[in-house]
Amino acid sequence: MVRQIAVSATCLLFVSQLEPAVAHRANVVLGMKELTSAINGKVCATAGGARFTFDHDGRFSYDGLWQSSGNFTLGDSAVVVTFDSGLQRAFEISRRNGALYMEQTRVVCAAKE
Repeated sequence: MVRQIAVSATCLLFVSQLEPAVAHRANVVLGMKELTSAINGKVCATAGGARFTFDHDGRFSYDGLWQSSGNFTLGDSAVVVTFDSGLQRAFEISRRNGALYMEQTRVVCAAKE
């Protein structure tokens, strides 16, 4: 029993030391240069079929459960959208395991045709 407790404690110590490194690699915040490259002039789509368009001229449109449009600006780790209605919202952009995410939603971005 004492041996089992010692092994369990050692495993727990090992895992607790790895957790911060794994968490850091799993969710990487994008800087301005990488964010610009990832979404500016692109159409980003979710697995559910929603589409976010980020034009080179700063225009934004969303086509999904509803449709909306506005303007966007890029900041460190976020895209800030000002909808035509005046409502403004910042969406965090990150990379997890090589995939691009807007908030908690995975998106695939491609150059606008």
